[in-house]
Amino acid sequence: MLSNNGMEATIGQEHMATRGLEVTQAIREGIASGEYSPGSRMNESELASRLGVSRTPVRGALSVLAVEGLLEYTPNSGYKVRSFGSSDIQNVYVVRANLEGLVARQAAINGLSDSARGTAYRIIDETAALVSTQSWTDAVRVSWEALNHEFHEVIREAAQNDFLVQMIRRTDEIPFFGLIRFQWYDAEYMRGAHQEHIEILDAITNRQAGRAEALETEHVYRSGRRLARQWQLIEERKNTSPLDTSTGVRKIG
Repeated sequence: MLSNNGMEATIGQEHMATRGLEVTQAIREGIASGEYSPGSRMNESELASRLGVSRTPVRGALSVLAVEGLLEYTPNSGYKVRSFGSSDIQNVYVVRANLEGLVARQAAINGLSDSARGTAYRIIDETAALVSTQSWTDAVRVSWEALNHEFHEVIREAAQNDFLVQMIRRTDEIPFFGLIRFQWYDAEYMRGAHQEHIEILDAITNRQAGRAEALETEHVYRSGRRLARQWQLIEERKNTSPLDTSTGVRKIG
């Protein structure tokens, strides 16, 4: 049985561990959102002040994020946010495509529940209405992205493999976009992706595991290849485009 001092020490350690996780997640989200731009130095004191914590959890968080590949460490210089290029995007999507393919295979083996099947077909119907529009506004793109995310979440839940899903979500934390905002969804892409969703759902519904895996793998790989091409154009243009003085971001177009 723990003494009062022992219990207090245990509670204190648990609090420190929780605080460390919170700090790590806060910095991770800041990197992914572009709050901490690629190449910027991560100063422990400044981060601690901004997050309202001591330097100890910040130091631990920076070490964790370096292991995850989001930061680079140089002796005498400390940590800085890693810069990502089009080749990095392509490489990550090769990994993600294969992981998503495995998820689709497992979902086909397990089968969809009535509830999951109903949700998936509802998403297909709503997406069909979106891609039939002739007005490609930001609101349409945002709605499409939300439906796209929901569709893939249905498949991930059906796979019943938390480890695979966690690995996929790790790829969401790679800060591809930094401070640069651009829309890479267009009518051609969304219509093509919608048709691919129909084929993927058909394979999963009919318990065709191999077909589901192949379709999902190619679907995600194609998305990554497109994003890599878009990012490459940005890399080529950002050094020659005028700087937007209101945001500190180079204008893309």
